[in-house]
Amino acid sequence: MKPTLAIAALLLISGAPARAELDLARADVSRLPNGLIVIILEDRTLPVVSTQLLVKSGARDETAGKTGLAHFLEHLAFRASAAFPGASATEAIYDAGGEWHGYTWLDQTTYYATVPRDGLDLLLRIEADRLANVTIDPAALAAEKGAVITEMHGYENDPSSVLLDAVTATALQAHPYRNNTIGYESDVAALTLDDASDFYRRHYTPANSVLSIVGDISTAQAKALVARHFGAIAARPAPLRTAAVEPPQRGERRTMLAGPTDRPMFTLAFPAPAASNRDFAAFLVLQQLLGGGSGINFDHNDWGTPAKPGSLLEGAADGIATWFIPTADRYIFTIKGALPDGASEVAVEQALAERLARAGDTTPAKLAAAKAAVRQQLAEDVETTEDAAHQLAYFEGIGALDTLIGLPRAVAAVSAADIARVARAYLAPSQRTVGWLVPGEAPATGKLGAGSPSAAQPRAGKPAQAFALSPPVLRTLSAGLPAIVQASPLSPNVTVELLLSAPVTGEQPPRDLPGLGRVVRSGPASALPALIAEASEAARAAPLPQVIASDDPDTRIQQMIASETAPLTVNPPQPIAVVVSGAVQPANAFATLEQAIGRTAAATLPAPPAARQPHQKVVAEIAKPLSQGALGYVVATPPPGTRDGLAWRMLLYILTHDYSGRLGRSAIGDKGLAYHIYSSFRTDGRRAWATVWTGVDPAHADALEAELKAQLAGLQFNPPTTAEVEAARRHLLGRDLSAAQNNAEIADKLARQFVETGGVRSHAELAALLATITPADLAAIAPAFARGTILRVDVGVKR
Repeated sequence: MKPTLAIAALLLISGAPARAELDLARADVSRLPNGLIVIILEDRTLPVVSTQLLVKSGARDETAGKTGLAHFLEHLAFRASAAFPGASATEAIYDAGGEWHGYTWLDQTTYYATVPRDGLDLLLRIEADRLANVTIDPAALAAEKGAVITEMHGYENDPSSVLLDAVTATALQAHPYRNNTIGYESDVAALTLDDASDFYRRHYTPANSVLSIVGDISTAQAKALVARHFGAIAARPAPLRTAAVEPPQRGERRTMLAGPTDRPMFTLAFPAPAASNRDFAAFLVLQQLLGGGSGINFDHNDWGTPAKPGSLLEGAADGIATWFIPTADRYIFTIKGALPDGASEVAVEQALAERLARAGDTTPAKLAAAKAAVRQQLAEDVETTEDAAHQLAYFEGIGALDTLIGLPRAVAAVSAADIARVARAYLAPSQRTVGWLVPGEAPATGKLGAGSPSAAQPRAGKPAQAFALSPPVLRTLSAGLPAIVQASPLSPNVTVELLLSAPVTGEQPPRDLPGLGRVVRSGPASALPALIAEASEAARAAPLPQVIASDDPDTRIQQMIASETAPLTVNPPQPIAVVVSGAVQPANAFATLEQAIGRTAAATLPAPPAARQPHQKVVAEIAKPLSQGALGYVVATPPPGTRDGLAWRMLLYILTHDYSGRLGRSAIGDKGLAYHIYSSFRTDGRRAWATVWTGVDPAHADALEAELKAQLAGLQFNPPTTAEVEAARRHLLGRDLSAAQNNAEIADKLARQFVETGGVRSHAELAALLATITPADLAAIAPAFARGTILRVDVGVKR
């Protein structure tokens, strides 16, 4: 019997089939003239063939109010197309002895099938018709809405699925990966025929698709069939995909849900690298060390791999599982589980945090075992022609086909230092999002607080009451304090503004009146005496302390502008003028003012410091590695209440205003160097300055500074046109009417007018002055306008 057994053993050994590995590196990759990417891998192991058509559009390509649209299109695309009406495509696959599948995910929608090898022509005809001729009709729309909503409710019955959606939307603030793939019920219910047709037309194009074919076929023959069925589909550009980038997470985030669960469940989410990122291979090994992985075939996805015995996270809570999938952009890595009996949420979170803190520590033996396990999983990902077709199309769809093919080598090269680096970067406590779902009753309806918008019924309007804003009245109180009263019918309240010779502690100084201060109090008109008393008491506070250089670029640039426009104030603040605006009669207001502060002496505007030579450039450095610095410009001008001062103000408007003006159009609209450019005209009553400031990324700071200089120079060699001057005039006149409407705005405007002119100025007086200013006037001052000081805040500078 021994020889017989030996022969039997030998026969078993010699009869064992050789490993017919599906080597993805052998795949043929080409592109049709219409843009379709075609990947073909021959494998003669079995007489079958698999295809996969992947459309590079998924949940990330949807907009608010239209969530679930990509998934809804998947349902419609399975339902009918021109050559295969009434779900006959799926029936034909079944009839051919095959099987079919499909799904929608974040980056893609995919359709795949496997049939005996002589069925390739059938599969290609089905997929070509699906790409070009899906039938979208009202009957299909209504039916599939019901199907999708039913599917949705099935997911809603799974507490872990509900919790994952909530955690994902909390962890991701900007990237559309936060979208729920199946959508929200109200969105799906509201989808229209036009919504579906438009999404299909834009996204289902050859240039936005990948076709993979794997099996017992000839590459040349398969290419000929592909050209026959897909080549005639018209070329259309792929839809532009928003290059969304999730901003850095700056601290832990949390969400808490209640629902039908027997005990509390948790999901922790951390950032996870995209498949094409250099950290992808190391992160796969890190997942294996933490709890164990299950490969990277999304079609095999189990929504969480249970922690393996001996892994770092095993036993930290009940049902511990980890989840990490390949995506085109950065997504999330999750750890989920349930609260053990007798434990607390705090204790579980602490246990997990302590174990994750050790995630970067490993031994050579553990690292080798983890890498071997990952490589085994990668092999198990591709054990059928359908697996191979899926992986080739999936990874090409997320821009990582080369990553997939080179992944076994990349995993083998992962070092202990790589594990420590990746753990430190991705699993930091500040990057964590924590979600808990606890037993409780979820809201029975989503209509709490919902509105019921409807169109207004026609009705006749009523004529406006004949109120007109009377001109402000300026008087001098008995001890010499100027007082301005503006009666306004727009409000039952009143504002008191006390203008001061210096800023005071606890009160916000007026930004455009450097060196000066104010106290503002508002309330019911009946409280006018109390408001005046409160303002007077607050004005007795000490002046603002010496300014400490800020490490916030926005604050720092304002400090730098202030240092160019006003000296530090050391003298006690004194009243310069008082303004009252609101529901008052001027005579009564003046009587109240006289009684309350009539004996208050008036201070004069502070004397300007001695003239000094302006700097050409001032640079401040902040060592913090902030995302944005700042750039500014200051130039001294004539007093703003004069004709010359108004000409300089017009020139500032022509240079820049918000997103416009010469600098705004060039730096923002044309070159994208900044987001918003601010400007203002500042005065202390004796002097004035045109000021400009903006935030700027460090990488754009030099270019934006050069652009500012170029536009300043341009005011000289390309002087303002008649149209630009007229636009600036209209702007100043228009803002004189529109910029001050509520009581506080009116009081500010009148206080500024007093500083600028020593009194009040009517709209007609302003119009008369502006009418005299010509393009030649602005051209004459352009050289002086360009001789100001450039201010710059650089960040991330090592001192």
